[in-house]
Amino acid sequence: MSSFKINIIFLTSALVILGASTVYAEPREEFLEEAFLQQLHPVVYSSLQSIYHEQHTQYKCIRIVSINERVTALRKRAKELPVDAIHGQKYFEITVGILRSNSEYVELTLKNDTVSALYYLVNYKKDVRQVQFNCIPSL
Repeated sequence: MSSFKINIIFLTSALVILGASTVYAEPREEFLEEAFLQQLHPVVYSSLQSIYHEQHTQYKCIRIVSINERVTALRKRAKELPVDAIHGQKYFEITVGILRSNSEYVELTLKNDTVSALYYLVNYKKDVRQVQFNCIPSL
């Protein structure tokens, strides 16, 4: 009887562990995207404010359309220090798609190639909606 209880406990533990890992494995990319968009929220919000000249801006949903890794040209000069992305370092260029509250679509291109490595707006495009643009509700 005691070995039967041990087997039941073992099987139950295995199911809980396996079930938990499969439950969290599938939406992992969605969680990562949501977390990253949460970090990008201040630059997205301020970019929309400057583009649309609004004090308070709103949007329905937001998605990361693309992420591109870039490497800058390596410059070798005697007195330069490799403190940012101007000396052969990596940086990222991210395109964020936004569906505004009035159903207008805008894409923001952001980079982080500065000393602070904070993202900033490079350019934007209006009404260039991707065919497969599925929304994540705004934060």
